[in-house]
Amino acid sequence: MEQNKNLDLSVEYIKSLHKKIQAQDDDIYTFLQKEFPDMVVEDRLKYLATILNDFFDDYTFDENDEMRRDGYIIKRFFPNKKEI
Repeated sequence: MEQNKNLDLSVEYIKSLHKKIQAQDDDIYTFLQKEFPDMVVEDRLKYLATILNDFFDDYTFDENDEMRRDGYIIKRFFPNKKEI
């Protein structure tokens, strides 16, 4: 797997990823793994950090809920389910 030097971290693209994540039940990192299966973990973490930086209040997490991927310990952030 190669690290992508041209990650799209534009406001529009991050907002579109955020909307996709909100429409499903996986945590952010698991969603990114499915959406970008060939992406290196570091690039997925950049997306995760950018999404949380912009939309932190739209996610929930348990301090003790984490997973290990490629030497990283990753907290699992789940989309808040908003009632309509």
